[in-house]
Amino acid sequence: MAREMPPDARLYSVEFAEANAAIARRIWDHAGVTDRITAVVGSIGDGGGTLDTLETAHGFTSGALDFLFVDHDKAAYLPDLKHILERRWLHKGSVVVADNVRVPGAPAYRAYMREMEGTGWRTVEHKTHVEYQTLIPDLVLESEYLGP
Repeated sequence: MAREMPPDARLYSVEFAEANAAIARRIWDHAGVTDRITAVVGSIGDGGGTLDTLETAHGFTSGALDFLFVDHDKAAYLPDLKHILERRWLHKGSVVVADNVRVPGAPAYRAYMREMEGTGWRTVEHKTHVEYQTLIPDLVLESEYLGP
């Protein structure tokens, strides 16, 4: 993703644990993209601490996010998205991509996107497979935010 972003774009990765962030930083260093990515240790659902850090230390403001990739605790997809919406960080045209929506599954997130189709979101469901094999079908949802 970092290589495909516009030159002035930044990528922020919220990592649950410092150990995960350290591994990610080593990978980014190896890939030569460290200068474009920032790891923030925390969790969107931690009561606001990480969200506050993103605002105060990293300048997240209303409408600042063009793209959001969610690939963490599947049960947290929808609550975390709602926290981000409450902060108004998305703008009309922002894109949210959610991985592994079928396996292990994020049914509440998928139901929300289906319910909001055409009113808050425009979603395309991409058929794929669980990582590293071709037998177990999965879904990736690509959703364009239509605005409040």
